Amino acid sequence: MTTSRSSTSNTSREQVCREVRQIVAEQIGMDVNSVREDHLLVEDLGFDSLDKVESTMEVEDHFDISIPDELADRVRRVADIIEGVWQRLHEGDPAP
Repeated sequence: MTTSRSSTSNTSREQVCREVRQIVAEQIGMDVNSVREDHLLVEDLGFDSLDKVESTMEVEDHFDISIPDELADRVRRVADIIEGVWQRLHEGDPAP
């Protein structure tokens, strides 16, 4: 399992991407370098419903965020997880 860290709006998208890919790779026992943003969780990576629930919980713990069920249900690709985490980390940030 990955180590939890506190979330911050200073987290770069690249860091979020790297950490999400690590969580996904660990969930399915795959090398992190083999996990791409465009991978479909079910079709490309072989996720089942339990993998999706467990990875969602791990992402929530790791980034110290809450992911609503309706958002988790819409996740299809690794990039969807990355974008969802990015949005949750930056909710409430003032517009540039």
